[in-house]
Amino acid sequence: MKDLAKFDAQYDSSHEDTALQTRGLFLRRFPLHSLDKLMLDDYVVGHNEPSFCNLVESGTKMWANIQGATSFKFGIYFGRTKSDPTRKYRFAEKFGTSEKEAFAVVKAALLDLVALGAAPSPDFVAIDANPLSQMFKAKILSLYYSERFLAVCSPEHLDMLGEIMGFDVNLPRSKYQNLLLKAKSGNSLTAKWSEPKFMAYLYKVYVRGDRAIGSPIDKPRVKKHRRVDFEEMQNQRSKIGRIAEEYALAWEKERLIGARLEHRVKNIEDRRDHPGYGHDFLSFNTNNKHRFIEVKCVAKLSDGHRFFLSDNEHQTSLTKEHREAYYFYLVFLGRDGRPADLLAVLAEQLYPKAEMLPSSYEVRFDRCEFHKTAE
Repeated sequence: MKDLAKFDAQYDSSHEDTALQTRGLFLRRFPLHSLDKLMLDDYVVGHNEPSFCNLVESGTKMWANIQGATSFKFGIYFGRTKSDPTRKYRFAEKFGTSEKEAFAVVKAALLDLVALGAAPSPDFVAIDANPLSQMFKAKILSLYYSERFLAVCSPEHLDMLGEIMGFDVNLPRSKYQNLLLKAKSGNSLTAKWSEPKFMAYLYKVYVRGDRAIGSPIDKPRVKKHRRVDFEEMQNQRSKIGRIAEEYALAWEKERLIGARLEHRVKNIEDRRDHPGYGHDFLSFNTNNKHRFIEVKCVAKLSDGHRFFLSDNEHQTSLTKEHREAYYFYLVFLGRDGRPADLLAVLAEQLYPKAEMLPSSYEVRFDRCEFHKTAE
């Protein structure tokens, strides 16, 4: 595999964190053991969203993008077509003649698929023969068995990457998903990467060509010297509150689940009442490596966004112990003033792309020293 070191140096970890969190959210909403109780309206898009299909398609887009094809890829859905604006259950003819019959067949295929995926040595031929659509079942397998099936869902991309990696031709697409993960594990550098990071590498280097690696953070175009409103600054700090912090904590728990570190959820340490630590939560990047999390409520400005950072937090993030694992969990509020989104950014990746402005200092002195001077 080529350009591994170059990609590793440029990669923005916020992508993999969001991908892992969305997988964790999916697994929390639809754990494997609950699928046999799945009801029609909990499955289809168009009802009770976020539904199973809604989360597989758009809710976990950062894990793998399968948007583009029609909703018939799910086997059955609730909605309209271009020629018929009536909202109703619609299904592929191969699954039956009524929504009840079609869903029964689709559900049976789903249960069969996850059973096949659970096998230590999966029957790849049987998986590929499953009647669910290729991209849909490939993503389902990657969500439930991320250690066994890489989330490359497009048949064309699987064939292309299989050829590039030197795999045998005309293998089942599900086996290519499996072999790509074995290739990841077989390299000393990529073996340490998460599945989303390896996916991003494959698409950046091989599928999409030499595109620049995008970042969700950009430096402000023009440096502005704003008057500091200390009352507004304190109000903004207070606005973070417990709601935003609890939102970030729930997000982090889902990220750990998505990273197959669910056993570490109970070990997250809440340090909010101990500001000397310089961060809010102590979590985990891997089973044995810590992640330091500082939650920040982000304010929207006309030319970007802003949050306030204490000197202690800043200095802590730069220490040798913390700098490679100190993350800002930036909480964005919706129109109702409640948390609506979160971006996890490594501090050392944010600082070069941000404008740092002084806001306040803590001044300490001994009054007695002034009396001595006066004497």
